[in-house]
Amino acid sequence: MPFDQLFKELLHAFFREFVELFYPDIGARLDFNRVTFLDKELFTDLPEGSQREPDVVAQVYTLEGEPELILLHVEVQSKREREFSYRMFEYYALLWLRYKIPIFPVVLYLTPGAGGLTEEQYTTRLFERDILTFQYAVIGLPDLSADEYLNSDNPLGTGLSAMMQPSKLGKFAQKYRTLLQLTASPIDSSRKSLLAFLVETNLHLSKLDEEEFNLLRSQADGKEANTMVDIEELFREHYKSIYEARGVEQGIEQGIEQGIQQGLVQGERRVLLKQMSQKFGELPDLITTKVDAINSEVELDLLANRILIAKTLEELEL
Repeated sequence: MPFDQLFKELLHAFFREFVELFYPDIGARLDFNRVTFLDKELFTDLPEGSQREPDVVAQVYTLEGEPELILLHVEVQSKREREFSYRMFEYYALLWLRYKIPIFPVVLYLTPGAGGLTEEQYTTRLFERDILTFQYAVIGLPDLSADEYLNSDNPLGTGLSAMMQPSKLGKFAQKYRTLLQLTASPIDSSRKSLLAFLVETNLHLSKLDEEEFNLLRSQADGKEANTMVDIEELFREHYKSIYEARGVEQGIEQGIEQGIQQGLVQGERRVLLKQMSQKFGELPDLITTKVDAINSEVELDLLANRILIAKTLEELEL
């Protein structure tokens, strides 16, 4: 499953938890028993009918019964678009023209550089005057501290901590604590599997960290050992539900295995790109394309080892 599609599924499954985690003041005034996800396709008035599609548009109601919209867009591109603020304004304007009810716009960045929980704006000027200023909320996941969310009572916070700045505990201990928290959570197995997949995809351990993780798990007492999640089983449950929902009766096991493998490889590619950008700065499109085309775990592991000693992108021999 493509990572952006996984994240959209996650936001639908954990919509209440998402609002309460990042905007508790807003969550406290909403009736989450009346949430409807609306058609996302919005069309401009241009002759060619250019399509605009935000990721999640939820109609919500306040506790007093007033209707509102929450516009949530997930931005996964490694390069920040110069015109992105205008695109957010366009989403907002098209929704306003269609529904004419209050709208709370949010963008969720999955690449670093946004600055955590903040705001951005789009401004139009004429005759040296600000004619319009549009502000929207920003959540930059990679810029938040995992330690602030790792032990959250909110299971989404625990799961998303895997995409934040690494814990001071170290990666193997962070993964252990994260999975322990999730398996102890009272949420159902389907939603738990989504979060477990997110953790495994983003908290990819080196061979040394993996050994430390397994050692930590083996030394756990009986209660913790019984609680510790079996990642592969959660993957299997998640993909099995997807295939069964599509009415596929044959090849389910093969599809599950392929899904697991693709998820792991995709997670390793994301980690590599993040490591490369942190060490070498903004990556050329050609480099990003080459990494995205790698489907071998062995080749990705070799590249990860080269990053440690390479002084330039050329030395990676991509």
